[in-house]
Amino acid sequence: MDMRLIGVAILLAATALLVILEVAKRAYVQRLTQLLEQADAKAYLALLDKPLVKFIFPAWNRCFMQLNGYLALDAYSQADAVIERMLGMRQNAKQRHELVGKAFNYYLERGNEAGATKLLAEIETWDDEDAITEARMMHDIYIKKGWGYIGDMERRLPTLSGIDRGFLELLLALQYENKGDHAASERYLKRSERDMAAPMAKASQGR
Repeated sequence: MDMRLIGVAILLAATALLVILEVAKRAYVQRLTQLLEQADAKAYLALLDKPLVKFIFPAWNRCFMQLNGYLALDAYSQADAVIERMLGMRQNAKQRHELVGKAFNYYLERGNEAGATKLLAEIETWDDEDAITEARMMHDIYIKKGWGYIGDMERRLPTLSGIDRGFLELLLALQYENKGDHAASERYLKRSERDMAAPMAKASQGR
């Protein structure tokens, strides 16, 4: 057989395979998204373990999706293991920032001082002053139990609404709890729940 014909045949076969894999990848992404929206994290994780899914998705991406599934199940020991594995993986700068940001917030919420402090040190090497400032503030509130941002946050509240306002109210609730003012903490916590729930309720009504 003519070598040129063999080359063309190989090229066509490779192109067809790439098309098939891309179609399969999109179908799996759609199915995985549906399972998360349906809060069926167990089926979501089971699908991620299928051989074809392992073949289609790069290891880093699949691990990141696994992490989302474990967090949805509150399976913290598994989430810890995935984060540790991913932190040791080869990854590009964008992936590293995304992972470190997610892991840092997870460690803060879990009260993991060692993990959060280690990742804060990495964030402080980034060329992003806003991210560094925010990370230091969050570490101070969640880990060091500080309350030095109350005045500034309360002045900013009237300019915010919806989820942004609810998140700031949550940080105020945490700080008042750190300060020992449980009544103020409870008040801001209730406001936070209300302001965060409102946009979600509107979104569900619009479907």
